[in-house]
Amino acid sequence: MIREIIMPKLGETMEEGYLVSWKKEEGEKVEKGEVLFEVMSDKTNFEVESPYSGYLRKKLYEPSDEPIKVTTVIGYISDTPNEPLPEIKEEKVEVKEEKKIEKEEVKKEETKEQEKEDRIKITPLARKIASEHNLDITKIKGSGPGGRIEKKDVEKYLESIKETEEISYEVKEWTPLRKIIAKNLVESKNTIPHFYLQGKFNMDNLIKIKETLEKEGRKYTFTDFLIFITSRVMKDFPLINASIEKDEIRIYKSIDIALAIAIEDGLIVPVIRNCDRKTIDEISEKRKELIAKAKENKLSEENLKDARFVISNLGMFDVDSFFAIINPPGVAIMAVGKIEKVPVVVNNEIQICSMMNISFSFDHRIIDGTYGASFYKKLKQKIENPGLLLFEK
Repeated sequence: MIREIIMPKLGETMEEGYLVSWKKEEGEKVEKGEVLFEVMSDKTNFEVESPYSGYLRKKLYEPSDEPIKVTTVIGYISDTPNEPLPEIKEEKVEVKEEKKIEKEEVKKEETKEQEKEDRIKITPLARKIASEHNLDITKIKGSGPGGRIEKKDVEKYLESIKETEEISYEVKEWTPLRKIIAKNLVESKNTIPHFYLQGKFNMDNLIKIKETLEKEGRKYTFTDFLIFITSRVMKDFPLINASIEKDEIRIYKSIDIALAIAIEDGLIVPVIRNCDRKTIDEISEKRKELIAKAKENKLSEENLKDARFVISNLGMFDVDSFFAIINPPGVAIMAVGKIEKVPVVVNNEIQICSMMNISFSFDHRIIDGTYGASFYKKLKQKIENPGLLLFEK
């Protein structure tokens, strides 16, 4: 029996993927559950296991920077190595024909350009100099009889090129991941009506607790504390934990918080699940685990799916504040800046306090200003006065 291998749909929002590599060659035996190929989705790379045992008979696509629509047939597996394969679908042949026609047209254009160059009047020496510098002689204006290009004309053109070299640039190719990020960000800004709230949070009490816990040998980052506290506050604001998918407002029971993590070629958002039921120790361990996997490109689909509420922390880069773009299908994102000591008026007296800039981006389609502000106010109160909750082990 011949079975189709398709580009898998790895998540609700995935519409296309990039074939990164095949793990088997045509004719090789494949076992069910064995990794057959690798795909890059709108989140990261995934190794896809074969759903069948048999032989990889045909690869219809090779790895490239061109996206492939989900559910597209990309190859065939057969029970035996000699079964006849189905005919390649007409649309694929048409694509090949289009490419062939395009190549022929390009070749014709090149021939026309060559004929145009052959008709240009130019002295042998001028042609030799132009050829040595890979110059397009059609762009050089001749000053000789009948517009003939002479040596001095080529040298003048060369000089004009040197004058513009200071503004030359290098083209950086789009990688598949960067294309996906660009597409998602443009879609987010074009389709989601963002509104923003920003303020300064007094971190003095939280810093004291952090230092106390460190003396006990329990070391945490400020991100750990923010995840822990935010997850508790989100229980009272279910719309912050919602998503918009298939024109539905989906409110989830589990409070899952995603972290924006920078990798070599972009940004990914792995998820810590059930944060409101985890201790700060469990949150810290899970955060470390996800960061390590992200750096090694070993995140699974489970690590990345259902990223709704996201925390993006750039404080360690000395960033004062910023406004982040919402990550669909989520409806809110928290942007965290650095902590700095500034003079603050407290009880009519000036005190030096450690203040952190935090901003929020909300989807105005389902989160109103007062709702977002109420969430902001309660979170600010909890972060500034965390109490003894964080001492629980």
